[in-house]
Amino acid sequence: MTKVFQHFTPPRTAFAAVVAGLAVTMTLSSAAVGFEAQTQAPTWTVPMSGIATGTGEITAMVVQSGWFMSCKTVEAKVSARRGTGLSGEGVISITGISFAPVGATCAGPLGATLDVTADVLPLKFDATAFDPGTGKVAGRVSGVSVGVESSDGCVLTATGQADATYDNTSGAILLEDRDHLRIATVNSRCVADGLKVGDNVIVEGRFDLAP
Repeated sequence: MTKVFQHFTPPRTAFAAVVAGLAVTMTLSSAAVGFEAQTQAPTWTVPMSGIATGTGEITAMVVQSGWFMSCKTVEAKVSARRGTGLSGEGVISITGISFAPVGATCAGPLGATLDVTADVLPLKFDATAFDPGTGKVAGRVSGVSVGVESSDGCVLTATGQADATYDNTSGAILLEDRDHLRIATVNSRCVADGLKVGDNVIVEGRFDLAP
C-alpha cells in the first residue's frame, strides 16, 4: 500500500504547474503507511515534475526576549522533482522566496521595519511520513539561513530547520516549529535589544500553492 503526497491538480488541491506549455498533475507517494515507526526509510514517487508559486505569511518570535518578526505578504517559488524510489530529502524545493515583495514590509518590535532575506537557496522540504487519514505529509524545511536587518540597526541571522507539513487537501505548506531554529549571529544593536547567539526562534507560517 502506498502513501500519497497527493495530486498537484488545479486550482487549490495542488501544486499544478505548466511546464513547456502543458498543464501537469503531480502525485507524490511513498511505500510506507501512516506515522508508525518503520524498519526501513520510506521512499517516494513523483510521477510528474512541477513548479508553483506559494503565497502566505510568516511570523517568528525569539523566546528569550520576545523580539518578533511578522511578514504578511510572503511569496515563494516551489518545485518538485520527478522520479521513483526517491528519498524524502529535498523532494520539494523552495527555489526562491521574497519576504516582502514590492509594496509590502515585514514588521518588528516598536514599529521597526525589517529587511528579511534567505541567505541560502534552495530550501528543501524533506518528507518524513504520510497520514492517509488526513492527507498530510509530515516533514521539515532544512538548510534555513535567514538574514534580518532592522530599521533600528539590529542585524542578525537565524539558522537551522523548521518542522513543516504539506496538506494535500488545501495544497498548502504549513510551518510550525518551536525548537530547531537558533540565532547564529547578532550585532551590538541586537545585543542592546536583548538578543544573543543561541536564542531559540519560534516560527509559524503558511504558503498556499497555485500554478
